[in-house]
Amino acid sequence: MNINLLATFYSFAYILIIVGIAFLLYRYTGIGSEGVRKFIHILVSGWVFILVGMYDSLPWALLGPSVFIVINAVFVYSGFSKYLGMGNRKRDNGLIYYPFSILVLIILLYKGIIDERVVVASTLMMGFGDGCAALIGSRFGHHGYTSLGGKKSIEGTLTMFVVSITILLLIYPDRPWYVPLSVAFLATVLENLTPLGFDNITVPLLSAVALGVMNGIY
Repeated sequence: MNINLLATFYSFAYILIIVGIAFLLYRYTGIGSEGVRKFIHILVSGWVFILVGMYDSLPWALLGPSVFIVINAVFVYSGFSKYLGMGNRKRDNGLIYYPFSILVLIILLYKGIIDERVVVASTLMMGFGDGCAALIGSRFGHHGYTSLGGKKSIEGTLTMFVVSITILLLIYPDRPWYVPLSVAFLATVLENLTPLGFDNITVPLLSAVALGVMNGIY
């Protein structure tokens, strides 16, 4: 079977399984809409390994993100999001921005502007960093504050930073310590200051820019 066709099959199967599990969790476990949103948010970031590791054609690699931009837009604006407990359209727009950011990263990869590690690191910081920050913040966030990005907690913000720097240290063990430290700090600030789900764009894309610049320097 053509490797790009196989990768596309894996991509759609992976996303559909995640959404299916999320629906079951919401329907039968009583998990709230925020938990469902972040469950999807975190696990979908793992899709990057299929996008980077299997495809060898840009049009094929863009097919999945392009389709999910459209599907997610229909999901949000048709009201189907209510079946996963969602209904805040401004926040739910993040479901559209998420695959858009992945699409841009893949284009930059195939154009030789960034490399595979930048794509993986930026996507995982968006997924795991932001997702874990929201979950920890909502559960253990006892020191709240308000920023441009909305209501936050010190615990959630620290989680974003710790998860981001852990990802970067694992992906870039060959870089000076201040490179992952700086990019993790940038990602945390962006997540903290960007409102209305736009952190799904600012965190991965500006982190990718920072990593690309630092890769050229160090």
